[in-house]
Amino acid sequence: MQDTRILYAEQCVSAAEQEQVTDTLCSKTHEREYQINGQTVTLPVNVNNAAMLMNVFTVNTAKAQALIADSGFKVVEILPGKALMQLLAVDYRENDLGDYNEAAIVFPVTAPGESKPLPFFGVLSRMMRGQLGNFVYRMPVNQGFTTHAGRFIWGFPKWVCHVDIDFGPKTAFAQFHDEGHAVFSISAPTGGKTVAKPQRAPSLAIRNNQAWKTIGITEGEGLSFKLGGQVPEIGEKHPLAMVLRNLGLPKKPLFSLSIRKAKMQFDGPEVVSIGEPFER
Repeated sequence: MQDTRILYAEQCVSAAEQEQVTDTLCSKTHEREYQINGQTVTLPVNVNNAAMLMNVFTVNTAKAQALIADSGFKVVEILPGKALMQLLAVDYRENDLGDYNEAAIVFPVTAPGESKPLPFFGVLSRMMRGQLGNFVYRMPVNQGFTTHAGRFIWGFPKWVCHVDIDFGPKTAFAQFHDEGHAVFSISAPTGGKTVAKPQRAPSLAIRNNQAWKTIGITEGEGLSFKLGGQVPEIGEKHPLAMVLRNLGLPKKPLFSLSIRKAKMQFDGPEVVSIGEPFER
């Protein structure tokens, strides 16, 4: 995907020498049931085993807000002039949608109608209570079925590319390449034994000129956390890599974390017009 805009033309999914259009292959057949390219998906979708890693960075507030302005969301400031951005990767191993790899570029935000949190402690408090939305700016994956499902059910900005994840005993690595060009490579420590208690987190997305909100719950075993971390590798040619460079990367993350065995659950979305408040 070369387009870096919020409102963009969705790519077809290439499969068996065909160009598949998500909205022609998928339908909602019941309040909690979907047909996704010939397969039935029933909500909630459960993930019984996934390994994930994440780097969190401070970025320039004005530049981050300019990037996501058409979403109707507002980036939150951890410090004056500094917003947050997450680069993450997930290896889904046992999942209702199959075994696949996923990466993401995410910004913690407020939605229309939500008050602005105070810097630092206010932001952290809302994050801990699951009251701060995470706007999914991009979510590349390495398989077609989850691309259709993620788009149609939750509005996620998915497309098929190369996402490679290596979850070792001491360090986890993830690489995201698209159309032959590097976008980002991140790492995080592993080997921790901390248990991550269930955490509610709203994910926000933009699709078909609408805003989508999905509540996910994540818990897990083998949580590892480190202040700082390794400087990520950022590509030099892909437009998304140029977006990350404009935001100040590569640089050291604020913190890095991984979860060796995560469990997740995703329910149905709430969908409103861009700029309108969510009801829940």
